[in-house]
Amino acid sequence: MKIIIPVAGLGSRLKPHTFSTPKPLMIVAGKPILEYVLDEVSNLKPDEVILVVGYHKEKVQEYVENKFPELNVKFVEQKVMDGDGGAIRLALQNTFEDDSLYIIFGADTLVDFNLKKELQKNKNSDLLIFGMEVENPEHYGVMNIDENLNVYEVEEKPMNPKSNLAIIGAYYFKSALKVKESLNHFYEKEIKVKDEYKLVQVIGKYIRDKNLTVVASKVVKWFDCGRPEVLLEANKYFLEKKKTLTGINKKGNSIIISPSYVSISAKLDRCIIGPNVSIGDNVELKNVIVENSVIGKNSIITGFVLKNSLIGREVFLLGSPTKYNIGDKSEIKFKSEN
Repeated sequence: MKIIIPVAGLGSRLKPHTFSTPKPLMIVAGKPILEYVLDEVSNLKPDEVILVVGYHKEKVQEYVENKFPELNVKFVEQKVMDGDGGAIRLALQNTFEDDSLYIIFGADTLVDFNLKKELQKNKNSDLLIFGMEVENPEHYGVMNIDENLNVYEVEEKPMNPKSNLAIIGAYYFKSALKVKESLNHFYEKEIKVKDEYKLVQVIGKYIRDKNLTVVASKVVKWFDCGRPEVLLEANKYFLEKKKTLTGINKKGNSIIISPSYVSISAKLDRCIIGPNVSIGDNVELKNVIVENSVIGKNSIITGFVLKNSLIGREVFLLGSPTKYNIGDKSEIKFKSEN
């Protein structure tokens, strides 16, 4: 099996954090988004994993090579941002022997599912599209399916949706060469969607071919972590799922309320942590109350009450209670040093 993970995006909706941290390395429940994706991918024992990189490509490559040395990973840079179809075509440019193909947009897609089990169950499908039922399908690409989960239509942000099954950005194709052939066709004919080459063009081609089987698979939970509020929601969900701590715990003179993740190297002094908090490596907190927040590594915070906040890496905070969304290497003081 071949795996393609596009991670070249800028992460505009997560600024200021993504000025210095690539979106796939944003932390959720103690580890980067991309690590969740690669943990699931590793269970498949793929022949090859291709990451399509761009923005902060060196940081992504360094992280993956250090964390997953057992995976056969190749990095392909997408210099021209011509759509997700362009990213996939770039990743497949040196594919000449056929293989099955799994694509997941790993920069912000966090999914709770047993990928290996789902692929085994649907291994004979020509295309398997993963989706989740949502309350506001008009904001997403959606699949229209029959009673047997066969997909007969996909629509992008329909005004009057016929289905609430949103496409989450994860796909299994039986033939990588067929995907490559389809994308090459659209490039040669310069057929675009809103001036970009899109994977949905390939999906539409599959659906129109009555000799191919296109099937939907429903996942338990999916988070599109491109926005701060969704990233915090995902942080809460995966902390609860991990259940690394239960009840109320003590660390020195501080209290940790589960579910929370506190790095072993973090230093706490008279703090109340949790619930739903992730604290990174070498963080120093003094007289801090924090709830439903993520604090990046090497940050120092004194005299704060934080709730629903994203704090980047190497942030220095001294002051008063409120809600924050602060990028890396920031310094904010609300108290006089006298």
